Amino acid sequence: MDLNTLWPLAQEALQALGSRYYPAMEQVAAECGFKSPEWQGWLLLALTFEPDPISAETLRIRSPYTSPRLYAERLENAANGGFLVAVAEDKYRLTELGRRAARHIIDAAYAEMATLHPLPSQDLERLADLLRRLVFACLSAPEPPGKWCIAHSRRTEPEFFTSIVARIDQYLSDLASYRDDAHLAAWQTHDVCAHAWEALTYLWRGEAATLDELCAKLGRRGRSPHEYRQALQELVNRGWIEEETSGYRLTPQGLEVRQSAEELTDRYFYAPWGCLDQEETEELRSLLSRLRDALLGHQTAICVIATVIVFANQALVSHQCWVSAKRPAGLGGLRDVHARSVQSLSG
Repeated sequence: MDLNTLWPLAQEALQALGSRYYPAMEQVAAECGFKSPEWQGWLLLALTFEPDPISAETLRIRSPYTSPRLYAERLENAANGGFLVAVAEDKYRLTELGRRAARHIIDAAYAEMATLHPLPSQDLERLADLLRRLVFACLSAPEPPGKWCIAHSRRTEPEFFTSIVARIDQYLSDLASYRDDAHLAAWQTHDVCAHAWEALTYLWRGEAATLDELCAKLGRRGRSPHEYRQALQELVNRGWIEEETSGYRLTPQGLEVRQSAEELTDRYFYAPWGCLDQEETEELRSLLSRLRDALLGHQTAICVIATVIVFANQALVSHQCWVSAKRPAGLGGLRDVHARSVQSLSG
């Protein structure tokens, strides 16, 4: 029984689920006055930190790869917009406006999840029960890893769930947080800067080989090319990578360091999964696979419908142009339907 394939499957299920409610969250965030991705990474966390303040420093506990300047800029912008109030230097709390915005965004997600019925109710209940047992096994597991990420994730759980799908989403998010706890514990013993470690990871995965490729892939982190150039030099100095004409590649030492960290991450992360026996583990695998496929199957159906609309629209345009160049107004309604379909798919 290979546990290592279970988490990628769970991630796929979580991503498929998130794709169903995230557009609604983005829409509400825009209505509240946020431009994407300004609210991401701090707004909902600020709610879980209460009554403690939020800061760039605390945000970087779970995501040290992001520039502290970017976090500080987003928090300052939120304060200027009335969503946060400064309570000390570089520390903020939600205002009532910010608190309402956070709750509206969360409510939008729960409202969408309440409409989802990807599996029979008894199967969803069983999946939620298995995931809940895993979450609480992670919380009670010996350290390392620490529990900072999963503990804060648990603080987002509402007193009453609106649906069983929302419970599943919560537990999968909790496990994703514990995976972060495990990986942070696995690599931070090397005492390497976070963005250098992430650069090493991208080289290790084959997702980047040059400075330009790294900057393009990691632009969301808010770091400059100079910072990544320094990070690559740090990895060269450690003997973990070497520079070639075509870019950078891992040395045998670097490959061993990165692979060992991944294996240690897996050992930390999967240790609590022993709370499930082999039959339960296979049942979990089956339920996650069915959940993912059901959610993705619905998206496929939407894509097919949108494609039909596109071809119908194109055919109608061709016909109208052939009949008369003076009658474009009759296409307005169909164009509107197509536009709405594309927007819903690209959200």
